[in-house]
Amino acid sequence: MIDQIKSAYNHCDQDNCHERHASSFYLNDANDSKCQASTNKIGATCFIENSNSKEIDFLAIDACLIPETRDIKKCDAVVYDELIIWFIELKEVQWSKSSSLNRRKRKNARIKGVKQLASTILDFKNKGVNLDQIKVAGLISFPPFIDVDNPISIPTTSSQERVLEFASLCGYSDLFEGNHIVFH
Repeated sequence: MIDQIKSAYNHCDQDNCHERHASSFYLNDANDSKCQASTNKIGATCFIENSNSKEIDFLAIDACLIPETRDIKKCDAVVYDELIIWFIELKEVQWSKSSSLNRRKRKNARIKGVKQLASTILDFKNKGVNLDQIKVAGLISFPPFIDVDNPISIPTTSSQERVLEFASLCGYSDLFEGNHIVFH
């Protein structure tokens, strides 16, 4: 798949948008710049667990693969192996002491995140990246990164509305919220 992506986005290598990892790593989108993969969890929002040490491809999307000059909504990163491709939106929200304000911030970030994920998926497809032979999923990730055994949240009724919107925008229905993806 990386050959298709590099053909569609011919500046990928020049802008260092792609990395291949054989171990687990964290994602960080500090200061709303290019998303970075790192082995350091300080400042991270999402953990990509590589439980079998196989090759996982990482692509920085916003401010890299899809440059700021392109006026489309875009997610922060993509990670994939031969079975699944994850489109990931890292929401670097500044939380307050007000729970009602935090709920509004999270709701607004989710609404925006769904659109960013769907738009990036459509951009891949419109550029000729064939996603037919791989499972496509979206993840909205909020800070802080928390070590938990159950990394992805169970859908609630309100999240089902987001899943339906995601499906209507891009044709896929695997939308999750969390900050931990496990590749087996």
